[in-house]
Order: sequence, then C-alpha cells, then structure tokens
Amino acid sequence: MKSIILVLFILLETRISFAQDYRVHFIQDGVEVPIVKEHVLLAKKPFQIQVELLQVDGVYGSCSLSDSLFRIPLNQSLPESDLIQWKIAVEPEFNKDQDIIVSKDGYFYWFYNPKEDSWHRFDPNPKVEKGRVIGTKTISSLFISENDNSDTQTLVLSQVKQPLYLLFFMMDEKSTKDYQRERIRVDWK
Repeated sequence: MKSIILVLFILLETRISFAQDYRVHFIQDGVEVPIVKEHVLLAKKPFQIQVELLQVDGVYGSCSLSDSLFRIPLNQSLPESDLIQWKIAVEPEFNKDQDIIVSKDGYFYWFYNPKEDSWHRFDPNPKVEKGRVIGTKTISSLFISENDNSDTQTLVLSQVKQPLYLLFFMMDEKSTKDYQRERIRVDWK
C-alpha cells in the first residue's frame, strides 16, 4: 500500500511540476534570495533575475514603481490584455544595458528560441537542459520609462527609494488573455 501511495505522490508531483511553464528566481551575490509571500528583499546593488522556461519560448512581464497591476486579483485578467503584445518594450539584445524597463503601462517579453531568433534579452549563453532553458538577466540599473517613453531616466540601484512591482505571466495562443500570473514585490534593504 505504501508503494502505491508513493507512486501516486510521484505522479502527482511530476504532473504539477510540468504544469507550470516557467519559474522565477532572484540571485544576489551568487546566492538565491527566497521569494516569500510574493516579496523578495534585495540589497541596493546588482542582482539577477533567473527565469526557467519549461517547454515554452518565453515569459511576459511587467515592472513598475506603481502597484496598480500588482493589486489585480490573480483570478482576474489584466486590463486590455489583448493589447499587451503591442505594449512590449524594445530591449537591447543579450541584455547589453543590464537594466530592466520600469513602466506603469509597458511590458516585456523575455524569450529564448535559437531556431527562430539569433538573439534574446537574457545575459549571453542561457543554459539549455532537456527542454528547459535557464535565462539570467543581470540588473544593475533601472530604466524608468513613463508617458509612452517621452519621460525617461536611468537610476542606479543605490538611488532607488521605492519598491518594484513585478508581474510574470503567460499569454494564451491568441495573445488575448493572461494566465499563470506571478506577482513579486522587490523591497530594498
């Protein structure tokens, strides 16, 4: 009986792990910083966002100093989700600027598909293992973009005074509805 329960547990655990198409980790000084109840606490110095893509080409996201999108319940769609694909910010290839775009009305798409694209938005050389891509994005500064990119500024992390509100999510095949949304608030030490 114990072996049957163990087999069922393993099958259930495997099914759950394959059901999630991405995972997000925060790394600082070479150590993973845990995300606890949608919060991560970082020092005001460079860090990495590590994204595991499991059987998918990429993950959508948003980073803002405003919590307006963050507060939307996970069981409700993001506003104008059918327009998200048109609000993707342009980022340099291979994360040359080592920043993250911070905008209350813009989004990002971090992807890796070498069969279709010769570039990506992660740091150079993502790891590829058995259908899983591990892309790392080093963040040394914030690129603040407001009012449709008419007001911009770059802040080094030591200058940041407010928390960051990040969302990560997938989009359906028609790019009209978000799902598997994860919220992470970055607070500073």
